[in-house]
Amino acid sequence: MTGSLEGCATATPASWMRPKIRHLLRVVATVALCVLAWTWLATRADLSALVAQVGQLPPWAWVVAGAGLLTGHAMRALRLQQEWRHIQHVSWLQCLRIVLTHNAWVLMMPLRSGEAAYLWAVRQQWGVDWRAGGLALLRWRLQDAAVLAVLAVALLVPMPWPVRWGLAAVAAALMGALLPPLWARLEARTGRTLAGLPSGRSPWSGIVASTANWTLKVLSNGALLAALAGLSLEAALRGALGGELAGVQPLQPPAGLGAYEGGIWLAARLPEAMTPHLVAAALAVHAFSLAVALGAAALVQLLPRRGGNPQA
Repeated sequence: MTGSLEGCATATPASWMRPKIRHLLRVVATVALCVLAWTWLATRADLSALVAQVGQLPPWAWVVAGAGLLTGHAMRALRLQQEWRHIQHVSWLQCLRIVLTHNAWVLMMPLRSGEAAYLWAVRQQWGVDWRAGGLALLRWRLQDAAVLAVLAVALLVPMPWPVRWGLAAVAAALMGALLPPLWARLEARTGRTLAGLPSGRSPWSGIVASTANWTLKVLSNGALLAALAGLSLEAALRGALGGELAGVQPLQPPAGLGAYEGGIWLAARLPEAMTPHLVAAALAVHAFSLAVALGAAALVQLLPRRGGNPQA
């Protein structure tokens, strides 16, 4: 008995320290990434080219790109409305408020801690407990990862277009086959089933919204990149996807500044001589994308609040 008590006494401090150490390592890695990304950005961005590029585009080009970005959020709001409809019907505008607010917190908070805004919002609006909300968010992010993986195969693999699209179709089929058993194992470990989660359907429920959101973001930002930097559409779409892939990794500078531009630069695969021009265009696209997301999140707060926690 004494030995077991001593073992518990020695194990408890170690088990308490491990999460602290992991958190400290993530913070240190994030700070290091900030320094590297911002140093790289400061030494490569041509700000005079940025001003000239922005002035070249007509206002309607920015409006069309912004509409594409907002349409992706609108699709996600529709998905959110459908996911929790079995608890309470909530207006699409209220769901749009939740989606845009959640997105703003994810953009601005370090280490993707802004994801907690989703858990808080669905608990306030629908009375969903933390575990069910977390599993719903995990399903959402698994679908996002699947869509981004298929887009990466279609755009980034250095092979001819027909081969890439064929590989993308194979990747999509593999994702479709692998996610259901993966989700079933997760349900078994957590003791939760999809019947207690949004819509009670397959783990692919809502995939259309994720596909539309990421496709529209890549197309909108890619079109701006092509117009600003004078790139081919193929190179611009590669760059736009590279920026999004860099933006979803967990170790983020504030607002992804530097990492996003670095992702565009790496994925576009342009000659070194074009780097200052490309990085300036990437900065403009990033600033515009942030302005649309954060501006829409601020404006939607002005809408009247209706509905609420059915258990309140």
